Amino acid sequence: MEGWISLYRKVMDNPIVCKDAEYFSVWVYLLLNATHKEYPAVFKGERITLKPGQLITGRKSISEKFSINESKVQRILKSFENEHQIEQQTGNKNRLISIVRWEEYQKYEHQTELLLNNNWTTSEQQLNTNNNVITKQHNNVNKKESSRFTPPTLDQVREYCLERNNIVDAERFIDFYSSKGWCIGRNKMKDWKAAIRTWERSDNSKGGKQDESRGRNAEEERAMEEHRREKGQWLIDNGYV
Repeated sequence: MEGWISLYRKVMDNPIVCKDAEYFSVWVYLLLNATHKEYPAVFKGERITLKPGQLITGRKSISEKFSINESKVQRILKSFENEHQIEQQTGNKNRLISIVRWEEYQKYEHQTELLLNNNWTTSEQQLNTNNNVITKQHNNVNKKESSRFTPPTLDQVREYCLERNNIVDAERFIDFYSSKGWCIGRNKMKDWKAAIRTWERSDNSKGGKQDESRGRNAEEERAMEEHRREKGQWLIDNGYV
């Protein structure tokens, strides 16, 4: 189910709806599940047309949704009916509930729908323009967030090293770059996996297993240079050798 409803602040002043958290939960459930336009349905074996503000549900469905005892759900619905919040017709398996004064409280939603169904009115064009601006700003934020470097966890490094089948010490890697603020030289690291591959080649080159220069990108070049220059001293300072 999609869309939205109007929920007025003065609902908090309704002593029936706000009797306790379970009363309020059931009331909001009814509002959210009521249809906002005519909708075909079957009730008591007959085809009917639901009107705005109506829904077909059952106390078992509500009970399972909110973990409320079925007998209390029954009492809540009966209380709503007695206080003229709803009207209900019961069947063998479910019930047809009509929310009283639905149109009065949801008229803004109806007006908005009519506006959106008009053929390019001035107001609709403005609404679409605003939505486009918001969407564009949202996309820009997402791009910035996606380009922001996030340091890997120890498990991520270990998993990648296993995937690469290398002998890079994941804890040593994390400790090394954490102490440097995840920078390569003066530049913030952009790709920690590239740095892993650099350590891998460095370790392999000691045994003559692989050519260091093959497939290297700019990030890896900087990592290699940094690695050679500082790794040795850092390992000594931190007691790894």
